[in-house]
Amino acid sequence: MFEYRRIESVKDYLDLMRFSFGIPGGWMRSASKHASEVFDDDLRDPIGAYDGSTLAAEYLLLSLKMRLRDSVVAMCGIGNVCTSPLYRGKGAVKFLMERSLETMREKKQAVSLLYPFNAGFYRKLGWEEFDSMLRVKFSPGMINVPEQYCEVNTEEMEDADSDIREFYNDYASSHYTMILRDGEMWKNDFEFRTDEDVSKKFVKFKKEGKTTGMLRYVFLYDNFDKDRSLKFVVTMFLADDIVTRHAMFRFLKGLSLQIGHVHAYLPPDFVLWPYLSDRPSEMNIILRTMIRIVDLELLNGLKINAPDMRVGIKISDKQASWNNGVFEMCMKDGELCFSRSDSYDLECDIETLSSVVGGKSDFREMIEFGRVKATNSYNGQDLSKTTPFVLQHF
Repeated sequence: MFEYRRIESVKDYLDLMRFSFGIPGGWMRSASKHASEVFDDDLRDPIGAYDGSTLAAEYLLLSLKMRLRDSVVAMCGIGNVCTSPLYRGKGAVKFLMERSLETMREKKQAVSLLYPFNAGFYRKLGWEEFDSMLRVKFSPGMINVPEQYCEVNTEEMEDADSDIREFYNDYASSHYTMILRDGEMWKNDFEFRTDEDVSKKFVKFKKEGKTTGMLRYVFLYDNFDKDRSLKFVVTMFLADDIVTRHAMFRFLKGLSLQIGHVHAYLPPDFVLWPYLSDRPSEMNIILRTMIRIVDLELLNGLKINAPDMRVGIKISDKQASWNNGVFEMCMKDGELCFSRSDSYDLECDIETLSSVVGGKSDFREMIEFGRVKATNSYNGQDLSKTTPFVLQHF
């Protein structure tokens, strides 16, 4: 029923997005400028499901890089998924998601991430829960850090300079499962402004002439609050060492005469309580992305801190025939390899395997939950769990 093709009309793309996400006029002006640039970007593909000449559904495929285990891999972020009201429940989004796998495979993208509107829907298509973040709210006056014994220089700027950009991507390449930022993401940070924004700044921290930390904050009127309150939100808080981290907390403490509360987004394993004299007024773990393996063999060479092992896995993947069947998963000298096989020790679907390879879970846990079936030949071979944290929104 549908045709899969690149969207040529910026207006059609924006009209569908505006209706689906309820984007107000102020945001739409900024979104329109950003969308026009997206259409000229080789790393951004606005794709639609067409019924004749009618755009039934759309999404944006972003060619990105992320840290997965101990490697940096090519991945595809799927954003702006939306449907025309005339085509709700008629399979347009499912059509797009299934076709996306072919596109991603052609581009040699090993995995895909997305922000789900319905986790159950995407799970049926092979995606599984992945990263989360810690959302906290606290008074800056509560911050309690040791006296500074090493000089850390602080510089505030509206646009990230080359030092911050290099620091961020170096940090992302070696921590958690962070997405590396490309030029469009930095440009969007600087140019995307709405009437609700009071201030958006980056803060650079340097020690002994080297950038060792960065912080990004947004000061804005939050339309999602009933009282449309003014909020100070820390969206990035990255430090190479404890001295720099202390300096970053001191920077936030210095805002206590002007800012009533800091809202911060942090890694889920961030240990905050030693830095505060009292408990935060709010503290929640927020589920974020879902992950999917696009092509098992594109993961070959992935570096993982795991012992040498071999285990046969019978994999069910209804959307990607190239992943369907029996594979041997081998770890040799810290590198992962999948190859076709005839025998298996475990049986699972692609979404469960995606969560194990991604580090969200492990085989032992998935066997306990009934998501993996083990045969008598299984000897406990497994991959250790990690802490997924993507940070970058798309």
